[in-house]
Amino acid sequence: MMNKFLKIIILGIVLNWSPTAAFGQDINASDVPVCLQESLQKWSNPIGSWGHLGTVKLDSVVIQVSEPLVFYYFNKPLSYLPWREDLVERFTSSLKACHTGDVEGYGVQVFSNGYTLQDLIPNVYRARIAVDTSRVARKGALNRYITQSGTEAYLKGLSGNHIALWHSHGWYYESKLDRWEWQRARLYGSVEDLSAMMYVLPYLVPMLENAGCNVFMPRERCFNSHEVIIDNDYVAAQSKVHLNKKLTYTTERGFVNKDTLFPGDNPFLMGSSLLFQDANGKVATFKADVPEAGDYAVYVAYKRNQGNSESVEYKVHHSGGVTSFWLNQSMGGDTWAYLGTFRFDASQQAVVEVQGAGQISIDAVRLGGGMGNVARRPADELMPNQWSLNNGKQQAADVEKVNPEQFEWKTSNRPRYMEAARYWLQYAGMPDTLVYSLNESKNDYNDDYQSRGEWVSYLMGQPNGPTKDRGTQGLGIPIDLAFAFHTDAGVTPNDSVIGTLGIYSSQRDSGFFPQGQSKLASRDLTDIIQTQIVDDICIKHNAEWTRRGMWDRQYSEAWRPNVPTMLLELLSHQNLADMRYGLDPHFRFDVSRAIYKGMLKYLANQEGRPYVVQPLPVSHMAITENRKGYRLSWLPVVDSLEASAVPTKYKVYRRIDNGGFDNGTLVQEPYYDLPKLPKGQVVSYKVTAINEGGESFPGEVLSVGLANKRAEKVLVVNAFDRISAPAFVQSETFAGVAGWDDMGVPDRFEYGYTGPQYDFDPQSPWLDDDSPGWGASYGTDETKKIKGNTFDNVIVHGQAILKAGYSFVSVSDEVFESEIYDALAYQAVDIILGEEKTTSSANGETVKYQIYTPALMAKVKELTSRGQHLFMSGAYVGSDIHLTKDTVAKDFAADVLRFKWRTNHAARNGSVYCTDYADAFLKGQLVFNTALQDAYYAVEAPDAIEPIGINAITAMRYKENNASAATLYNGQYKTVILGFPFETIMGEAERERLMKQILEFFYNKQ
Repeated sequence: MMNKFLKIIILGIVLNWSPTAAFGQDINASDVPVCLQESLQKWSNPIGSWGHLGTVKLDSVVIQVSEPLVFYYFNKPLSYLPWREDLVERFTSSLKACHTGDVEGYGVQVFSNGYTLQDLIPNVYRARIAVDTSRVARKGALNRYITQSGTEAYLKGLSGNHIALWHSHGWYYESKLDRWEWQRARLYGSVEDLSAMMYVLPYLVPMLENAGCNVFMPRERCFNSHEVIIDNDYVAAQSKVHLNKKLTYTTERGFVNKDTLFPGDNPFLMGSSLLFQDANGKVATFKADVPEAGDYAVYVAYKRNQGNSESVEYKVHHSGGVTSFWLNQSMGGDTWAYLGTFRFDASQQAVVEVQGAGQISIDAVRLGGGMGNVARRPADELMPNQWSLNNGKQQAADVEKVNPEQFEWKTSNRPRYMEAARYWLQYAGMPDTLVYSLNESKNDYNDDYQSRGEWVSYLMGQPNGPTKDRGTQGLGIPIDLAFAFHTDAGVTPNDSVIGTLGIYSSQRDSGFFPQGQSKLASRDLTDIIQTQIVDDICIKHNAEWTRRGMWDRQYSEAWRPNVPTMLLELLSHQNLADMRYGLDPHFRFDVSRAIYKGMLKYLANQEGRPYVVQPLPVSHMAITENRKGYRLSWLPVVDSLEASAVPTKYKVYRRIDNGGFDNGTLVQEPYYDLPKLPKGQVVSYKVTAINEGGESFPGEVLSVGLANKRAEKVLVVNAFDRISAPAFVQSETFAGVAGWDDMGVPDRFEYGYTGPQYDFDPQSPWLDDDSPGWGASYGTDETKKIKGNTFDNVIVHGQAILKAGYSFVSVSDEVFESEIYDALAYQAVDIILGEEKTTSSANGETVKYQIYTPALMAKVKELTSRGQHLFMSGAYVGSDIHLTKDTVAKDFAADVLRFKWRTNHAARNGSVYCTDYADAFLKGQLVFNTALQDAYYAVEAPDAIEPIGINAITAMRYKENNASAATLYNGQYKTVILGFPFETIMGEAERERLMKQILEFFYNKQ
């Protein structure tokens, strides 16, 4: 007789039992064991913040009497959970507890997606069950592709590791419409093709590189739209290659500079390279003029040959000095190898020297990212035999020769960093039919997302080569993992976040990579990174952040790479609740750090070694004077999430005037006694923290300048720390990005802004990407480099102070506000407020960047009581008091600063003139910046402030409406308060004139 338990199980299978639906609808409730019903209902959502898991269904049950075991087979969604040993035990125990009758006491084994639940536990989280050695990579000896001088081997970081990663989609040619376009819709002032980039390029890639990793990307990483090519095949007045005449060489195939690439063109097969067999010292020097001063990525090209030197030195001469790299020419070749990004001045030639011993190949040097040069046209207009697909070979002699230039072709007219991977891969010399033209050049959309994974496999080469030829030589680079960064789609009706999804693939090739590693390593990677992201977000941003599933699916970017790979869908770019976080620079930094930490922990576990997380940036920086000269000091920042992220030493970087920073000086303690300062120059410093895991990002930049021995000294206080997302507005009928109120403050620079949102109706439907409904935004600004807070504003003030004949030092506001800091030596104090204002986090739980802290007000009262003078400038110098309704700060502004707030958004065009009242002290007109651009950050909401009391006057007015733009107080102490930031005044001469007038007013030199 069939027992009650088996009867229920069989009925459940027939009914396609689903614990997320009504349990056993067609079964008499009295026939269902309560414990089994409750167990399956409970485990349909085993962790409270889980979302979008899908319906978990019990597919079948097998009872094996000989074991004795009951095998439960569930559908895929059960495998989407992050299984851990305790979780598996609790789940199987809940099922076992329901065994009655003939199966009472039987054990339980649960399967989902073809794996046991134990199989789904990553190695790193195993304590009681055995490690799955098939998931461990067979890694050889430490063999790095490129090593930079001055960096240590971060053996507890990522030295020796090679990671391939990319961000989202990109600007591509849609042949059906004969136009270039984004692969996703413009929403909430951004587009996925760019917004994911603003995590990867400013944050994730530098974090990995700071840990010693070599990072490879299939999209251009340099934001500079200028490009300079130095090549032996390209003779130009502004760029030349000088060879060591004592050496002999042979000529091989190599790169040629071609302004337009057509289908089938491979620039690395169209020119020549030079092979030196017996090099011993300098081989060649590449020299070029740059079109304008700025930051340029430096790439080099060479041809990979058997016997090439594994240590070829490339010395990059830039405006900050000379930086060396050692490149292993036994890897790579026939493509662009990225060295680093450096500042070059237009008055100084960029120089790259190549030297070494043995067999060395040289080809070309490239500076900057450049503009897209791959030409496209409609696929249905392509002529048969119009070109041959090179696949790494020259065109066959019998191919019909048709000149592609006779047709009307279209390039993107965009900076190359915006373009999709498919075009960069062609420019980078990848073979078309193996990597980027899998659809015979007829569908760039498909070619783009398919190319990324094939590129990873080509980087490695045999036996891990691309799908069409696993045995191709490729580039021989030992890639450890691959990572695709995306933001998925979807909208929630209740303003909740959709959250973070992870995707991997384990099914192809019988579940193993060609070198024998189990593809469950991809699940381990995905689980570790997703866990780290969600844990960190929950702690730092939103305790209710949704963790979605881990899908094992045949997404092209997940299954094509022959190496452990994760495809991340961080959040939904279509969902306003997600984008409140997604546009916040703090969130971007924390998510990127979580991804870096996840990769670090995964690789450390793979290699059986300990890991150390690189430190956070330092704070509390100050330049102070002592008997011996000047000292730079700072404090380390504790990382509450990572106990290992503790600095053991520091690196101090130095810059003269507007040049580049040098390679840094290592120090053991959190201070550095400055070498003798040159007169008449601004010297700037930034500091990083270092440990066994790597190097942190730098803190703020402070500067110092000495005019002459008798010059009075000015104290400059950097109180502009704010970075933030834009303002948001939300109601049932009107919701989105309120850029008109507050554009937010980018972290240094923003490249992902497309233009203002114009559709604010939550009910507005998506029709297509040209009409995406709610959140739809313009594309007016998407090619702009938008300046934010560079944390380097002291230099702008300092240059004007030095030009006026005064010396200056600078400190952070954290140091200035401390009780132990004594500013008595400075008769004049310049406080930089910029766009500082009280700002709430996306969830409203954290408030930071308040201007008028009790400590600041106390310090300023102390100064003014001693007759010291105060210059303050900022866009929210008054409105921060009004918006926070701070009565103490309001009284402070009236009694000490001698002004009151009148309005924000006081002007739009930035034109200001000095009043007749101030004619004895300040004269002239000026314009500050209110537009999005790269030279000055935009002031969208300047303040109108008015004087209070005797001896206080309106010193400046906004030209468009005569509202009061600045106040001046001339009493026992003196103040000048601007309702806009001084550093946004456009024109060096205008800033110098105003600063000189203010300081002469303070020092009675009118």
